[in-house]
Amino acid sequence: MAARQQKCSICKDSFKNPKLISCHHSFCLTCLEDHVRANLRNGIFNCPICSTSVELPEGGVLSLQSNFYIDDTVAGEKFDCDLCGPKNVACNRCLDCEENLCQTCCYGHEKSKASRHHKISDLGTLDKATKGKIRQRIFCDQHPEDEIRLFCRNCKVLICLMCKAVNHENHTSRTVADYASEMKKTLQNKKDKCSDKLRRMNDSKAMADELDRKINDAEREEIKAVEEQHSQLKKVLEEEVANVKGRIKQVYHNLRQQIAVFKKCVEEEYLICYNAQENLQKITDQGTDIDIIKNGPNLEHIISASISKTDPTHTTVLTNNLFSPAPIDARKLISFIGILQDSTDVVSITSRKTSSHCF
Repeated sequence: MAARQQKCSICKDSFKNPKLISCHHSFCLTCLEDHVRANLRNGIFNCPICSTSVELPEGGVLSLQSNFYIDDTVAGEKFDCDLCGPKNVACNRCLDCEENLCQTCCYGHEKSKASRHHKISDLGTLDKATKGKIRQRIFCDQHPEDEIRLFCRNCKVLICLMCKAVNHENHTSRTVADYASEMKKTLQNKKDKCSDKLRRMNDSKAMADELDRKINDAEREEIKAVEEQHSQLKKVLEEEVANVKGRIKQVYHNLRQQIAVFKKCVEEEYLICYNAQENLQKITDQGTDIDIIKNGPNLEHIISASISKTDPTHTTVLTNNLFSPAPIDARKLISFIGILQDSTDVVSITSRKTSSHCF
């Protein structure tokens, strides 16, 4: 498996607050902001790597998903205190309140009757996935003080409690956790189908490799047979030998090219499916509920498209040896090199009845 990219493609330096866009490429927050500022047209900008058109969300670049799967030295990351604000750096986290606390606020939290029994953890001891989720707390655009907690099924948008009371009162809604769990099951189903696809692609790759090996073996055997005849007639039939060898090489060259095309199709299909599954695995294992909701439909679409695509197929048939040595007869010297069959009757890459030489 290829190593994860550790440098931003724009600044060529280590990632700083990496943001993930819809084509699954990541860039530093400030780098992406500069790029969007210079290239945004009608709410759309192109990915600096693959040129895919990306729609900028209402909250701007800052509201894009942070790619906390990238090793961006999160161990030294600093968080603001949720009680007294950015003026103080948080050093602890109340796991019951789900709030980051500076030293002073932590002391008061532990002394308060309401929270003295809460579990406090040092931020430095939290695992990477948990820190990623802390960074991913999302607040409502309409009500900046309220955190996103619900998903409106009617409008298909994430909302806060105030939005529910004001604009979505009669709509059907679910908590972010419940809806994310539902979405996670859907994605898991897609992941299972993706695994089936990957198994089939692995089988196809193995078949292509075996075909390649057998084709090379067959070519070597054919050339060896030609050279054995050549050794008896090399002075008289040198030109004819070269001609026959050239025809054999051309047949196998054409066949090898067809197999190469088939292998490439299989490898490309495998790579698409593999990358989609890896991103799906990451988001379902480590992503926040909001990550799953925001990126789930796109991943589901990519995987569905790959799964529904017909698997590459290829059948290669070699009905007889290309070269058949002949008994030496001085009266028919030119024909002694053997008989080379017409290549149009020898090789097929479509389904047809096989013989003892069928691969």
